[in-house]
Amino acid sequence: MKECESTIQKALREERSSLLIDEAYRICNLHHIPTPKFRVVIRLQEAVERANEIGYPVALKILSPQILHKSDVGGVILNVGDENELRTEYEKLVAEVNRREPSAKVAGVLVEKMMVPSTEVIVGGIRDSQFGPAVMFGMGGMFTEVYDDVAFRVAPIDRVDALNLIHGLKGSKVLEGIRGKPPADLDSVINVLTNVSDLMIEHDAINQLDLNPVILYSDGLCAVDSRIILGQTGDI
Repeated sequence: MKECESTIQKALREERSSLLIDEAYRICNLHHIPTPKFRVVIRLQEAVERANEIGYPVALKILSPQILHKSDVGGVILNVGDENELRTEYEKLVAEVNRREPSAKVAGVLVEKMMVPSTEVIVGGIRDSQFGPAVMFGMGGMFTEVYDDVAFRVAPIDRVDALNLIHGLKGSKVLEGIRGKPPADLDSVINVLTNVSDLMIEHDAINQLDLNPVILYSDGLCAVDSRIILGQTGDI
């Protein structure tokens, strides 16, 4: 994965502790982890053109090495429905980030396709100081916030490990389909878990990977936000 390593090493040379979201998305894609269609822009008119290519609705996300938690500084706008709204929200996004984080260097804005809502899970990887790389899986939404329904497995994991990880959660029956929702594509979930395992094994410089949320469908899934932290090892 030379392209992945090139991206990581570039960030390290620039003394960054995390990747920009477009960099994280590209690394995910190279490891066969689906993400939304996206484009990086630096001007409003370019944002309009790229949104028209991607198709509405879209999300706007600020790109800055100094801003890890984009929503905390007004750096995320969701469900932009048309060109007029895009023009207004783009200007609002840039102005709000400049107001809250005037010292932050803005590298651009990510224009991203909004995905259809469905069942949400979280998937991650962490590099523990004792156990090494591990894979995390959890139910999204209230299952994470209220029940803390997450589990870990030390990498590498195979498909059997991934299936056991899924069924080890209290809320795993949600994936079978409830309240009129179709069952999730478990094969896609297993693929993502094993791919995250491979990613963490292959790239020693990645300390943490967060895919949150991952939206599940009956015929696939999509990681609609991705964060990659570089550097020091953490603790499970």
